[in-house]
Amino acid sequence: MMPNLSKLSATALVFLLPSLTTAQTCTEPDSSQFRVDTLVAAASTNTLNTNETLNPVNAGSGNVQIAVAPDGRVFVAKMKSGEIRVYNPGTPNTTTLAGIDTTFFNGEDGLLGIAIPPDFNTTHWLYAFASDPCGLNCTNRSCVLARYTVTNNLLTNKKIILRVPRRTNDNHHSAGGLAFDDKGVLIIGTGDNTDPHNSNNNGYGPIYYPTTNADAQGTASNSNDLRGKVLRIKPIAFADNVTPTPGIDNTYSIPSGNLWEYISLPSFNPGWKNDSDDIAKVRKEIFVFGTRNAFHPRVDGRSGWIFWGEVGPDANADALTGTSARGPSGHDEWNLAIKPGFYGHPYCNGYNVPYNSLTSPNSTTYGSKYDCVETGSASLTPLINLSPNNTGIRHMPPAIPALVAYTSGNSTDDDPRFNPTYSTTIQHDYETAISAPMYRYDSAGPAGRFPPYYEGKIFFFDWSRRSFRVINIAPNGTIPSGAAGVTNFAPRGWPLASYTDMMFGPDGMLYALRHSDNGYKATNTNGAGLYRVRYTGTYNSSCYTPFTPTVWGPGATDNTTAIHGGSIRKTIAAMTTNGLITLPVGYKTVELYRVSGRKVWSYHRNDAGMLEQVRLPAELGQGILQAKFLAD
Repeated sequence: MMPNLSKLSATALVFLLPSLTTAQTCTEPDSSQFRVDTLVAAASTNTLNTNETLNPVNAGSGNVQIAVAPDGRVFVAKMKSGEIRVYNPGTPNTTTLAGIDTTFFNGEDGLLGIAIPPDFNTTHWLYAFASDPCGLNCTNRSCVLARYTVTNNLLTNKKIILRVPRRTNDNHHSAGGLAFDDKGVLIIGTGDNTDPHNSNNNGYGPIYYPTTNADAQGTASNSNDLRGKVLRIKPIAFADNVTPTPGIDNTYSIPSGNLWEYISLPSFNPGWKNDSDDIAKVRKEIFVFGTRNAFHPRVDGRSGWIFWGEVGPDANADALTGTSARGPSGHDEWNLAIKPGFYGHPYCNGYNVPYNSLTSPNSTTYGSKYDCVETGSASLTPLINLSPNNTGIRHMPPAIPALVAYTSGNSTDDDPRFNPTYSTTIQHDYETAISAPMYRYDSAGPAGRFPPYYEGKIFFFDWSRRSFRVINIAPNGTIPSGAAGVTNFAPRGWPLASYTDMMFGPDGMLYALRHSDNGYKATNTNGAGLYRVRYTGTYNSSCYTPFTPTVWGPGATDNTTAIHGGSIRKTIAAMTTNGLITLPVGYKTVELYRVSGRKVWSYHRNDAGMLEQVRLPAELGQGILQAKFLAD
């Protein structure tokens, strides 16, 4: 376990049909068909090394995240120094200093992430997320999202976009990874900024009220706070010669589909109480809340799915029964968010295994377990945030369990496919779950791109276990059992090492940033390096069905091809403001699906001879849906 490191109204819907998978006839390529290129070698003289002795607390002080530009340049963020270095394909084994995002390094504070937007070729902007340089004891300190202009490999024109608060004198759990989707929406992971080692928490769920920095109910499960979240915003394109005040509609806007649009719907949050839960207490930047340390969130630009590795609590043993019951050992998680939600921290961990609640606000004793799935059982404690440190809503939605969970402790519910060595027998070891991106195949891409077998698959790695997996996520957002769901990935020449970031470049090749040769407890980072994995085999791509995006709603056209069933021969009218969808002449049925492929609503009529407007049920809420029109 790693100790550090356009609004959518309630009555309007946008329809997008994403392709999440390809034909199942694509076969897995052999590992011998891949080659690993060393772009910057692991040697004591290279500029990605820190050349310093590290201890576990400061283990994240080296390379933290990469961003690959369309022209092949790779920008590298270094946590401790605040350096942003750039690798140019024309000068192998060398990086040059693009600039320094002035920061403050202590424990888990520092330069935390960088990302390049999809319009980089036009704007030349790069975004960075870092701890405020004012220091650990600074009043009103924060983490700062900033925009830079890249000019001749140098960073200029720093502009502050967003500030996320940090506690004075507490350097725990910053998270901070950044990722853009295809439409310029920025995803930000933030940590709960809570001390997990407080003697009253002991590595279990941090809910101890009297000590503010030991209570994640004031951050992660506080809907009025940006810590312990996955944030989702769209930076506004203002000119370099102006300096707006950071905030909504000044430096960024709020894209449709965030938490605040869902939270009061009874179907989404059965516990919602209008007398105590005010929608104004939900920050509009939040997509997901209830996370501990979402270190590197990722987003699939096509489907909008967001996924991340959750660096879990530190308890190394289950304490589930008896007078000393506290809850599960600390599980690292791999999470997927198809829509906004609450992911359980600090009340639930792993596969929704509950922690025990305090018997009273100032007590140091623990009583009944939390009701993570809201069964309503009188023997369980409801998911109500009663902490005096909470300034947000009180009634939590049902917690969403992890898709993958594993631990270094004695738990028996680990997924063995994520062992240090891929096997079917549970092996406990240190863990630092980090999600790499989903792969999207481009048939027109250059030689070296990954083959279409990996289309729609998600890459996952663990910094501490030095393991690398491929997740075959199903269209409904689940992972099939056994090798059908998770496979090992070990291309020829792959250095067995500890990586802190991986991403696919525009060329369809995988870029990997190496922190050290031996996990986060490495004594130094002289093993740091930058690598690229490319495919060198010959692949029969006839199994691949090209993706054609289809939007129904404003601007829809005739003869639009639908992934969910046939061709549409009539123009689909624009959605109206009173929640109506137009069922065209010739069609008797309309079905709505989540982007995962799960059907959520349908309407059928007997007469297809007229155009009809159908009112959508309020419980559908807001978000991106798929529509399927049927003639019979």
